This record gives sequence, C-alpha cells and structure tokens, in this order.
Amino acid sequence: MRRRPIDADDVRGASTASSGSGLGEAVVLGCHGGAGATTLAALLGTPWDLGAYTPDRDLISVFGRPLVLVTRDGITATTRLAEVVNVLEHNGLRPAALVVVADGSGPEPPESSARLRLVGERTGPPIRFPFVPGLRYVDAAEAARVKLPGKASRALARITAAAGARTPHPAG
Repeated sequence: MRRRPIDADDVRGASTASSGSGLGEAVVLGCHGGAGATTLAALLGTPWDLGAYTPDRDLISVFGRPLVLVTRDGITATTRLAEVVNVLEHNGLRPAALVVVADGSGPEPPESSARLRLVGERTGPPIRFPFVPGLRYVDAAEAARVKLPGKASRALARITAAAGARTPHPAG
C-alpha cells in the first residue's frame, strides 16, 4: 500500500500552515532511541529529523534553524539528556525547545524531575508532551492522522511558539 506523504495541513493542533511560525524549518533531535523525535517531527511538519543522538556524534549543526530536543521522562533518558546538552553547548547551541515525552507508565520518577529542573536552567523549561495511546498504533508517517487530546495539542502549540520565537544561539 502506498502512503500519502504528510504535509503541514495534516498536522493536528499546531500546524506550520496555521501557526505561520515557519516551524517546518525546525530541527528535531532525540536524546536517545525511542524518544519520540521522529513522531514529533511528523506532528510538527518538519523534515529536519536528526534521529537519535549517539555518543560518537560529537558535531551537531542545525544551520541556523531552531533546535527541538526530545527525551522521554525515565531515569535513563534524562541521564542521556544531560550528556546531549553538554554536547550541544560544546557546539555552541541551545535548544529552542526541550520536549519531554511521557512514556505512559505512570508518574515521572522524582530523579527524572530533578534532572529536568537542573537541565532546564540550560535549555529553558521543559515542555511535557503527554502519552497518547493512538500514536503507538501508527508509524511516524501516519502520526498526523491521530486525533490528539487537548493536552497534546496545547503541548504542540507551546513547542511551535518556543521554536518559532527562538533560534539557536551560543550557549552560556
């Protein structure tokens, strides 16, 4: 079966077409595999998905585009987040938005919340994207067809506003 490509008009919540923010130029980077970066890139309507960070990737460039950094809310994920933020600072970048995707397994661990508060001083406050069960049943190319709950739509709007209003600038 041939799939129809997702364009900005397919995005529910905060689409690049309706927001006028030019978010289609944002770069999405996952702090680890399974962070939700590819799905978030599809929902935001940006083709610039860098995938998951790996430790051998010490040079990251976004070519003047705003960077959206994505992590899950677990302890291992937020540990990797701190490592990625260090690499970004080394590259002179500060994320326009830090998105924390709920893994759906219950409340955020206190250790993760503490790490997010500390890293938030270097990235800006995290934007929490809620667990959306429907996104588990589609691949990223179909993500924009999932009806998002209000909380997820509001999170997309906050991401759009943060990434549309800020561009990467030197860290520090």
